[in-house]
Amino acid sequence: MTRLRLRKLGRDLWATRSRVAMMTIAIAVSVLAVTAFLSARAIIGREITRNYQATLPASATLHVPGGVDTAALAAVRAQPGVLDATARSTLQARIRVGDGPWRTLVLFAGDPADPLRINTVAVQTGSWPPPERSLLLERTALGFLGVSTGQRVTVEAPGGAPTPMTVAGSVHDGGVAPAGQEQTAYGYATTTSLATLGRPRTPDQLRIVVGDHSTAATSSSVIDRTAQRVAARMKALGHPVSSIDIPPPGRHPHQGQMVMVGFVLLAFGLMALLLASILVATMLGGMLTAQIRQIGAMKAVGARTGQILQMYLALAAVIALTATALALAPGLALGRVLAGQGARLLNLDIASESVPAWVYAVALGAGVAVPLLVALVPLLRGSRITVRQAIDDHGADSAAPGGFPERFLTRLRGPSRTQLMALRNMFRRRGRLLLSVGLLAVAGTMFLTGLNTAGGWSSLVAQSISRRHYDIEVRLDKPYPADRLVALTRSTRGVAAAEAWGRTPATVHTAEQVDVAHVYPDEAHDSFTVMAPPADTRLMRLPLMAGRWLRPDDTDAVVLNNLVPAQQAPGTTVGDTIAVTIAGHPVTRRVVGIVSDFGTLGAAYLTDRDYATVTATPGQAEMLRVVTDRHDPASRQAVLDRLDTALTREGTGIQQATTIDTLRVALDGHVLVLADALIALAVLMGFVGLLGLASALSTSVLERTREFGVLRTLGATASAIRTVVVTEGVLTAALSLLLATVAALPLTRVFGNFIGNQAFRQDLPFDFSLPALVLWSLLTLVGAAAASAAAARRASLTTVREALASL
Repeated sequence: MTRLRLRKLGRDLWATRSRVAMMTIAIAVSVLAVTAFLSARAIIGREITRNYQATLPASATLHVPGGVDTAALAAVRAQPGVLDATARSTLQARIRVGDGPWRTLVLFAGDPADPLRINTVAVQTGSWPPPERSLLLERTALGFLGVSTGQRVTVEAPGGAPTPMTVAGSVHDGGVAPAGQEQTAYGYATTTSLATLGRPRTPDQLRIVVGDHSTAATSSSVIDRTAQRVAARMKALGHPVSSIDIPPPGRHPHQGQMVMVGFVLLAFGLMALLLASILVATMLGGMLTAQIRQIGAMKAVGARTGQILQMYLALAAVIALTATALALAPGLALGRVLAGQGARLLNLDIASESVPAWVYAVALGAGVAVPLLVALVPLLRGSRITVRQAIDDHGADSAAPGGFPERFLTRLRGPSRTQLMALRNMFRRRGRLLLSVGLLAVAGTMFLTGLNTAGGWSSLVAQSISRRHYDIEVRLDKPYPADRLVALTRSTRGVAAAEAWGRTPATVHTAEQVDVAHVYPDEAHDSFTVMAPPADTRLMRLPLMAGRWLRPDDTDAVVLNNLVPAQQAPGTTVGDTIAVTIAGHPVTRRVVGIVSDFGTLGAAYLTDRDYATVTATPGQAEMLRVVTDRHDPASRQAVLDRLDTALTREGTGIQQATTIDTLRVALDGHVLVLADALIALAVLMGFVGLLGLASALSTSVLERTREFGVLRTLGATASAIRTVVVTEGVLTAALSLLLATVAALPLTRVFGNFIGNQAFRQDLPFDFSLPALVLWSLLTLVGAAAASAAAARRASLTTVREALASL
């Protein structure tokens, strides 16, 4: 490139420095967003896998009701395909601090001599094994319970006596979710401490790592075959296995949640890049428009199209490279901050904040290659202009006169002269109008879609709670006479109504094999339960996704919730039969319905009569659902405390007792990550869109210098000119607002259904947020007026001399 052209580029950069600055900011913001989102996604995706693998997770857990002795353990370790094995116990218990409320506790117990080579934890304070009558708590449980190391707590096993224990330290378990998110504390103790809680010392779980040589298997089918062989061996040794748990190999319990966060980050990052690219095209197009006469002059003295194109591409490249250089480091820093926040929400330790090379490559491509490709279209069009076209240019599209907008505006009655002039000016450059409106409309669509989807998450939680017409749920350690339970509950002060339900763990049955479930070691994630409500229950109404609900006289029918076909019995639909083991008895039932049941893990519903027959427990129940006379959290907790005391006094063992408020907090915790991400990303989209509008108006004012000079000559006041420009900006924003509202309707449905099904196997409720629409309307219209103000002020200061100089 010659020195003369370089001088021209330098002068152009200086003369249009405000526009160049806006282009640089636009690209920088998009590169920052893409870099931050992709680096956060890469870091968390890597670290969630590393954290989970660091626990050396068991490939399978075999439940051995008779216990696992050292001889059986040694025999299993010698089995082909078994890399290692250990014996453990898992106890669903309760814990309280002082006189506080009882909280759910999952207690993992192992032999004091267990080297913790399987499902290990990282001890942070204290040591393994903890002393007798003490336990280690997962670090997130300390804050959840409000307890510290050395403090005494009370632990109660189902049907056992409350037992004081000491918190001997804390651990990090990369295989469990945060305690506050699950509303469950996780504890770690020895089998010796189990005996103090009234439980057998002998572990009743056999955990194995399946693999070849030193590599753990990643195939569920390979793990299943090996676990079945081990079960057969255990049976031969006199230790029959009742069921086998095989969680998804190498997959963290909240991996699906992480995948969806990553998808949302990626989708919005790409949209930010698209918006910035449109913005760059708009700005460069405006810059070329302002230089049409200069291009004509260069063509007149012999400049070729290729030389002009090369010159302006170099200008765009300088801007893109500068923006990328400015944004790369802050983007990486922001990505690390986002990754740290995600790690806290997912209970992860970040060992390394390094970002893979592909993130840098994508960031460079996003900041340099994409804007240049998008800018190529207006640059090609501008560089091909002829001398005659340059002379004839009058600041409007050549096809504009006589077109539909002009004919329509000519006949339009009602608007003032100012408004009419603003409307006509909008259509002077239809291509730029399309880009400006499209830019802001895309930003508005993503803003509304993001907030609508976040509202859909909240609506899903609210709907789930509203379908539960009870305030308290109490799960018992074994069946008790239902009439006695209901009578005792109804006699408790503050109770308005109560129902006794059947409830027991279940597995999908496979003939001639030990049943396999896909539940995690916490025995909660991906678990499967059979429940039997009373025939006339009024405490829960679940919406049908397919089929029908149970009839009171059904004895061969089952209704599944939406998680069972996804996790336990893939592909099961209404009309199929499903074999389920309930209380040790395999039964086959016809699926008559599938219900949406957010907030409940995998569940199958039977009639109370059928359940009593299958479990041989007529007139008995394992769960209470209670309605209180007052429905605030404090009143519910007070009634629960009184009911807990009454049941314990009567010798009823309680496995878990919670209020509906606890469930709400847990459900909110599961959608918090996605909702917060969507809100933050929506705000970013709005910023980029308003930046684009400000740029478009600035460009429009620059190319209409002659027009404003003529208006000043005819006596137009500075105030009138400012009004025309601001009105044009507000009208452009209003048009984009209409398009954004219309486009957000179907996109909210599609986006919400996609991430809802990926995360929770069901559509999100369609929630078009009126507050979000009002907020975006205010941001758009007020932002448009503010963005127009600078351009309007410049237009109002245009003198006749400046107008003549632009001819």
